[in-house]
Amino acid sequence: MKTLTPCLAILAFAVAGTLPAAKPDPLKAAAEIDAILVTDWQKNKLKGNEPVSDEMFVRRIHLDIVGRIPTYRETEEYLNSKDPAKRQKLIDRLLAGEGYVQHFYNFWADVLRAQSNGQAGAITGTAYTNFVKDSLRTNKPYDQFVREMVSAQGRSWENGAIGYYMRDRGMPLDNMANTVRIFLGTRVECAQCHNHPFDKWSQKQFYEMAAFTYGVETNDYNGGALTGVRDLLRDREKAIREMEKAHGKDVANKAREEYRKESRFVNEALTRLRDPVRYTDASFNDRRELRLPHDYQYTDAKPKSTVAPAAMMGKAVEKKEGQGQLDAYAAWMTSRDNPRFTNVVANRLWKKAFGMGLIEPVDELMDSTVAMNPELMKHLEGLMVSLDYDMKAYLRTLFNTRAYQSAVTREEIPAGMPYHFTGPVLRRMSAEQMWDSFVALINPTPDMPNLPVREQADQRIAAAKKYSASLDTLTPEEMLKGAEAAGLKFKEQSTKLTELQKQIAQAREDGDKEKVKALGRESGELQRAARQSVNANIVVPAMRKLASNVSGKTGTPEASATLAAVDGAAAGPAMAEGATSMMAMNPMEASMGIDTKVMIPGYDKAPKTDEQIREEREAQQKVLLDEAAYFGIPEKKVRDYAKSRVGQMRQWLRSAEIESPAPRGHYLREFGQSDRETIENANYDASVPQALAMMNSPLLPQIMDQYSQLMLTINKAPYPDDKVDAAYMTLLSRKPTPQEREVWSKAQDKGLNTMEDLIYALINTQQFIFIQ
Repeated sequence: MKTLTPCLAILAFAVAGTLPAAKPDPLKAAAEIDAILVTDWQKNKLKGNEPVSDEMFVRRIHLDIVGRIPTYRETEEYLNSKDPAKRQKLIDRLLAGEGYVQHFYNFWADVLRAQSNGQAGAITGTAYTNFVKDSLRTNKPYDQFVREMVSAQGRSWENGAIGYYMRDRGMPLDNMANTVRIFLGTRVECAQCHNHPFDKWSQKQFYEMAAFTYGVETNDYNGGALTGVRDLLRDREKAIREMEKAHGKDVANKAREEYRKESRFVNEALTRLRDPVRYTDASFNDRRELRLPHDYQYTDAKPKSTVAPAAMMGKAVEKKEGQGQLDAYAAWMTSRDNPRFTNVVANRLWKKAFGMGLIEPVDELMDSTVAMNPELMKHLEGLMVSLDYDMKAYLRTLFNTRAYQSAVTREEIPAGMPYHFTGPVLRRMSAEQMWDSFVALINPTPDMPNLPVREQADQRIAAAKKYSASLDTLTPEEMLKGAEAAGLKFKEQSTKLTELQKQIAQAREDGDKEKVKALGRESGELQRAARQSVNANIVVPAMRKLASNVSGKTGTPEASATLAAVDGAAAGPAMAEGATSMMAMNPMEASMGIDTKVMIPGYDKAPKTDEQIREEREAQQKVLLDEAAYFGIPEKKVRDYAKSRVGQMRQWLRSAEIESPAPRGHYLREFGQSDRETIENANYDASVPQALAMMNSPLLPQIMDQYSQLMLTINKAPYPDDKVDAAYMTLLSRKPTPQEREVWSKAQDKGLNTMEDLIYALINTQQFIFIQ
């Protein structure tokens, strides 16, 4: 073998030094975790729990990674496999699928209090939830995921991460407390009002920390022509003040009164104009200063004195050349040198896998906090760093440990008592796991992406971008002129609405419900007409101007031709039947009564071609035909089956695709879904309403529909005993024990002799509801 010359050797060493370090092998890393646990068990004279069976493993791993029980087909394929590496391969497959995104979105939405609407508004809420899902879908490293949220600026259609700040709109101090709790595992909210009574943090330190992000402004949607219009209106007020000097108070007061009457309706039109895109813009104002409270009582500073930003733990925040304060703070927050950042995420995800953290609570770290297994906690922190904060790779390691693949510990672990992780702890399903498991009982392919739901969310965000960009094309004078024209309509309707409200009140007093409804409809029509005046006088001209600008031929006949062409495209052959234009279907524009029929390249997604529609249909048809073949659907019933399945997919959405959180009264909320108002606010306790829902739920008829996954599986089985096996395998991922067969036989003798009776009983067992 030839030896390298000194120069080549140096070059080879330099190149090798630039290559990224290889990530740890998951099986080897899992074995290292197990070895640390075994040492701890020996020290405490314990043994690990028995290895879990394949039947129990396949159900547990589906619930822990994709948030639902496996279908019969998934269980069957796994149990029939003779591959010695089938557990490892199943873990890999589930982590790579859309089900992982769905389930871990629910996990992070609880932590981040992500809402589809709520405080952040519908547009930013949708963009924020999309940001979380896309981050999971692309397996974005955790440190980057957090850094993008903590440094977020811009408009929501450009940067959905601004939802992190918009979620606490107008409450910058609360936002800082939440940030430290979520990402650094430290509760400092007490220090907002006084020195922390149980930890070392002072009130001044709280304010110094909050000063980093205090400059983030999330109050409203402003800028462009809207700011200019306000300047023009202020100029008019200034002119009235000047009038007083020249013509006296009486003349000025009369003019002022007249101006106030007229401007009221102009401002109403401007408010209607701004409403669709309120709370969609976050920016950083480095001139905004944070001051201590007026009643600050400590001797280290004076009340109302300005506070300079300073880190409350670890190294100081250092701004690099050209780096803004927010970016420097985000870099400090997510640094590997930050003493708590890595610890918290490593512990959070360990708890997600094992049901309990090495440190409990996961977000109440103090200097005195000691992990249940300090050596393991330190090892997990190092593992997370060596994996470059790859959450999937970290979870893959945990799920491959022997400890995870052991039987659950059924004894309750008292608060404050150490647990040595001889196996995962027994847990109830979350509300989302329950719902998604029911969806899996109905839908044979439960993880198939729901493209219409995703497209609707994208369409809402795109419409807001187009709307905002259109308004930005107007000069302040153009916008004010349109607002004045619209204001005349609001003024005209004002008197009529006042009279209608009196009539409605009288009709209510008279008990005339029909008249109340009729008057209410008339009132609604008047208000819609006023809103349409904003659309006609400002929005449509703005969108037409944007379309002309995009064509590059503003105000020319060519621009008109371009506009006519895009108008015509909106009513092309690919349109859904009955729609007047593509934009009329857009949820955001439709909600504002906007139907511009103005398609703008770069802002509107072109209608799908016939070929694209055909390809989507063929892909869906392929899945449905595969299902039909598996379940043995007769050829003459395949069409009926496909129609039923399309309806199922439209109606029975995964929990992550439903409004976040679900509306009050929804099954998810009954079973304890977080309201996303506070961090990790889900409820896992049983309740009477839950028991009643399980016994009388309208879900059960759907689960027992002839084309549900459960009933298709049962009906495919040829003999009664096989049908019982199919029910158990679908619901519990195992066949019944001899004792269970005997119990079912006795139940049949007493009249409980239908499959519906067996299904009803199994769904209400603890074995179904708990993750074993």
